[in-house]
Amino acid sequence: MQVIEGRMIINVMRGCLSEVSTTLRGMRGRCTETDQYEPLRNGLLFSLDMNLAVIHLLGIKLMEAESLGRAELTGSERVVLGMAGSFMSEPVAQLIEDALEGLNVSDERVNQIVSANRHQQS
Repeated sequence: MQVIEGRMIINVMRGCLSEVSTTLRGMRGRCTETDQYEPLRNGLLFSLDMNLAVIHLLGIKLMEAESLGRAELTGSERVVLGMAGSFMSEPVAQLIEDALEGLNVSDERVNQIVSANRHQQS
């Protein structure tokens, strides 16, 4: 188990999972629109559903941990968050990676990067 400390970094991780979940749900919707290649489609749907379930369960765990400002993550949970973080913009992905590597990610640093990232997207 590894402990992640800080409400804001936990919130960023939750947001990251939410974005990946939205993307996977969109892919699932497109997948169900076709009747072609049924075995392939069924396998893809199963894979998407399993990933969505893992993301959902991890999101619930982070939601509960956010109020405490402390999350204990297993190795597999860290892998999921690391993979999900790779889909984020570079500064946000680096925040997540730093936290997963055990570095201190202060709320101040998270706030600065998230604010700058929002400004760039505007």
